[in-house]
Amino acid sequence: MKLIDDDLLLSISKGDEEAFKCLFRKHRDKLFAYIFKITKSRETAEEIVMDVFMKIWESGEVLTEIRNFPAFLFHIARNKSLDFLRMAAKDRVLVELLWDQINTPAADQPDDQLLLNELKSNIDKAVAQLSPQRKSVFRLSREQHMTYDQIASHLQLSKSTVKNHMLDSLHFIRHHLNTNFELILLILFFLKK
Repeated sequence: MKLIDDDLLLSISKGDEEAFKCLFRKHRDKLFAYIFKITKSRETAEEIVMDVFMKIWESGEVLTEIRNFPAFLFHIARNKSLDFLRMAAKDRVLVELLWDQINTPAADQPDDQLLLNELKSNIDKAVAQLSPQRKSVFRLSREQHMTYDQIASHLQLSKSTVKNHMLDSLHFIRHHLNTNFELILLILFFLKK
């Protein structure tokens, strides 16, 4: 198998498109499954598979220096998947999805529940650092499922103040999660969609 990859890589380094197609067909499904497990998105996994193979096609003569092609391939895929997760972690919507995920009924597997508990603990640490009013707004929204109007009425604040408190709280939590990014990546990697 290694010999076949080496032969294909040598041919690809010389611009052989058929060798490239053969290598793609040989490794595509395993690579897709690996990336899908990390990203939890079929579209993203497909995109990253294409990016990985495009990088291989563009590598030219460097390909002949690769000693363990599957390891090289999965290393590129892992890096591109983590890049995607880093980009996604900067999105306010992701923080809300994570919060919703940990507040859904317990996961099927005990390991999943441990990971969810770890994430919830990390979010709780960030929430504990919020100002008292922001903490109240956040908890009323996320734990009591109150609307901004209901929170504004309950705390005698304007709706725009409530909205600003939520945005600032989510920004702070996202920043806190980014500082603990390795933990979050591991949790995302193991969570089931």
